[in-house]
Amino acid sequence: MAVAVLLDAMLVRLILVPALALDLGRWFWWPGRPGGSPRPPVPVSPSAPAEIPA
Repeated sequence: MAVAVLLDAMLVRLILVPALALDLGRWFWWPGRPGGSPRPPVPVSPSAPAEIPA
């Protein structure tokens, strides 16, 4: 288990993620870019009760 954690921390997070960011360019940040404009708020009807998932 410790080997899997070390591989994830070293191989995936230090090498693969930055390489993928370079390869994909602006598509890496989809659906938005850091510091971009936020999405418009979703309208919520005040008369409808909120559903709580079980």
